[in-house]
Amino acid sequence: MKHTLIKRALAAFVLLLAVCASANAGGSADGNTKNKAGLSLMDAIEQTAEKITADLPKGSRRVAIVAFESANDKLSDYIMEELTGALFDRNIEVADRQNLEYVYKELKLQMSGDVSDESAKSIGKFLAADMVITGQLLDLDGMYRYRTSAINVETAVRASVTRLDVRSDKATQRMMTAIANQKTTVKVAKYGVSEDKAPQTAGTFLDRGITFAKEGKYEEALASFNEAIRLDPNMAAAYFNRGLIFMRKTGVMYALTYYIEKSPAGYNEADIEKALTDFNEAIRLDTNGDFVYFCRAEIYGNKRDYAKAIADMTQAFRLSPRPPLVYGEYLALMYQSIGNRAKEIEELTQIIRSFDSRIDDPLLTRYSVYRGEAYMALKDYDKAIDDFSHVIKLNPDFGRAYSGRSRAYILKREYDKAISDLNHFIRLNPVAGAYYDRGHLYLLKEDYDKAIMDFEAMLKMDLSATTFRLADVNSALAGAYTKRALAYRIKGDLNREIADWEAVLRINPNDADAKRDLEEAKRKRGR
Repeated sequence: MKHTLIKRALAAFVLLLAVCASANAGGSADGNTKNKAGLSLMDAIEQTAEKITADLPKGSRRVAIVAFESANDKLSDYIMEELTGALFDRNIEVADRQNLEYVYKELKLQMSGDVSDESAKSIGKFLAADMVITGQLLDLDGMYRYRTSAINVETAVRASVTRLDVRSDKATQRMMTAIANQKTTVKVAKYGVSEDKAPQTAGTFLDRGITFAKEGKYEEALASFNEAIRLDPNMAAAYFNRGLIFMRKTGVMYALTYYIEKSPAGYNEADIEKALTDFNEAIRLDTNGDFVYFCRAEIYGNKRDYAKAIADMTQAFRLSPRPPLVYGEYLALMYQSIGNRAKEIEELTQIIRSFDSRIDDPLLTRYSVYRGEAYMALKDYDKAIDDFSHVIKLNPDFGRAYSGRSRAYILKREYDKAISDLNHFIRLNPVAGAYYDRGHLYLLKEDYDKAIMDFEAMLKMDLSATTFRLADVNSALAGAYTKRALAYRIKGDLNREIADWEAVLRINPNDADAKRDLEEAKRKRGR
């Protein structure tokens, strides 16, 4: 009850300031008569708490207040704290709001007062809440409109809606002004880690664990989640959050398998197995959370168990009406890993269709690029060009689409179009590979000066910063020296040709072709 007493004292102090200010001004607490209708703000909050309590699913005692829009942040904080206290007085546990930014980041959501029903479902499952609450206080010129929505986490539908009129009298105005003008905002962390007398529930320890997690205190977080599980062995969110900690400790979280050739620093197989065990248990207890399937899919992907990874990602998509970008990336990656490009295209096509009229959605352009690359693997260059062209039309600065389309044009021997795309790509992303490809095309078009300039630009770059293995770097360098040597040969610049063949042989002393071409160049020069 310590939190409630502090909160009530603060509220009473703010209200006292407002009433005193009104009395000193010689006006009544109600203000002019046209604004007497409606409830006080505190009455509206109390009625909201009463309705939420009544509408909670049977057996539910925990909610999350995630957003409230009003004239300013301090007023929004004030209303959410008051609503938290009113619910607490009715024995309803409220998830710690100070953890919300961390939760939104983990779920790849944007902080906003407009929380969709689908987003509310993911947030609620992360926080073990049965309802997610959002609200607004709108100034309607003479009256305030107070609205709240409580979304049932299990069904993702609005289970409780409150619409109330709050009077805009002088006392209310002065109270709001006093709140807005506070130099510091007093925030009492609901069930925060520093609260000595917080109720010792599973939800309390879940909140504490999340607080420690966002601070990077993994051992303390694990201890809190362990206690939450001890108090409530059926709390899926506690297993899920504990699994996230084990996964984060390894460094593999969101590290897509395709981009790593060895386990990242700190990788610990035992922690991965613990994470997998926790995700299995979370799914056994609650089969409707999309994000836990994604996390388990990543574990399976890193274990090279692609069939299970694909099954989990498919389920994550099914449960998420608006899947995050990383879901699509991962599913496409898994199909690449097993070489099933046709199935990859089928899945990507279904995802693209799900966007309906949202043709300018950045997610759509990403998925279209992935499908274009899958068509490239199947040598269906025309369909690949269609996808890349569609992306470029929607986003003229999408470098990856230019790169993909240039490769398709090269394979179709449409070199002028390929060079045009590489020009755009280099403008956006001047990387070594693009200079190499364009230099090769200039060589084919017998534009030797431009070819030499591109190979020169490539050779000046630090290739080790963009490749993973020494063999890749050496192969790229040898290729560039070889192409440039050929350009110098045609231009009759024997000295520079010889220097490039010697560079090739320093990289690969056993290159028989380079040895032969070097001897031929020296013979022509007369040694």
